[in-house]
Amino acid sequence: MDADVRNAPATGFLLDLKAHRVVWGWRDGQALANVLDDASAARFLLVTSSARSRDRFTRLVTPALTTRCAGAFTGALEHVPLPSVDAGVDAAQRLAADSLVAFGGGTALDTAKAIGQRLGLPVFAVPTNFSGSEVTWNFGLTVDGTKQTVRDPAVLPRAVIYDSTLIQSLPLAQAICSGINAVAHAIEALYAPEANPFTQAIANAGIARMIQGLRSWASFADKHDAAEQCLAGAWLCGEALSQVGMGLHHRICHVLGGTYNLPHASVHTTLLPYVIGFNRHHVPALKQLDERFDGLSFAPALASFASAHGAPASLQAIGLRRQDIPDVARRVLAAPVANPRPVAVTDVEALLLRAYRGDLLERA
Repeated sequence: MDADVRNAPATGFLLDLKAHRVVWGWRDGQALANVLDDASAARFLLVTSSARSRDRFTRLVTPALTTRCAGAFTGALEHVPLPSVDAGVDAAQRLAADSLVAFGGGTALDTAKAIGQRLGLPVFAVPTNFSGSEVTWNFGLTVDGTKQTVRDPAVLPRAVIYDSTLIQSLPLAQAICSGINAVAHAIEALYAPEANPFTQAIANAGIARMIQGLRSWASFADKHDAAEQCLAGAWLCGEALSQVGMGLHHRICHVLGGTYNLPHASVHTTLLPYVIGFNRHHVPALKQLDERFDGLSFAPALASFASAHGAPASLQAIGLRRQDIPDVARRVLAAPVANPRPVAVTDVEALLLRAYRGDLLERA
């Protein structure tokens, strides 16, 4: 089948748009107070990944909003292991919470979604990085060393509060990794089996905003404008992902994260250029991304940009052992996975080996 035809939107498709409120501007927590009022939420449980995040939230809100906080669960853990969700459920029940406010990145957001699904509680999201989880109706959950994707419309946050001032304190390397993690969501939305004109349009727009914002951030341009661009990019990339299924890239990242406990955003950042390179000649939309780096081939340019600004240069640098690559590849294809190019275990092994060595940096 011709690649252009195979990756074009189907002539017939189904698109379920999920309703949620997006509010731009924190306003000392008043925006959050307003959406809680609208939902008649009187006792929220704050869900974060650390006591430091909890304290930061407390400093950012008015005393009136603080009194509505039933308590804080600071035990959200990366890759959302089931025991941490169990602990969060216990905390919400003990404190008689009627809602959940997730403050943080994907770890806090996905943990809040998992707790909310278990208890039937609404989630309100205040993102402090670019994970995009705040606008998706899926979350990662790790059970016995296997990370799975749970999809449920009920976990979509009722409202999202975006404000660039909550993002600007991110160190550059963290911003780069978080931003490229968002780009990974949009990349797969370009060619997923469920792709349609809407998902492809917002995916391209999200990638453009994010890359522009990250390049501005890295060049020490106006931090406010860069953060605004990145936050808008994260929003659009997340919306694109929310409408499609995940493919090869996310499957590999889930194995590396859930089974091998490698850091989530760093894995996405390091691996993404290699998956793009693997699929490039089978997805016309990927070739069109070269304009994001002034005509340079997108995959090696992205790898070089990330590495030059503090992101890990290889999977080896973030803890993957070479001898584990065959096991990772087998786990990746233990179940069928969507990808525009046919993929075998040997293909995944070769892709992982290149990412392990950081081969693309030699070509950038």
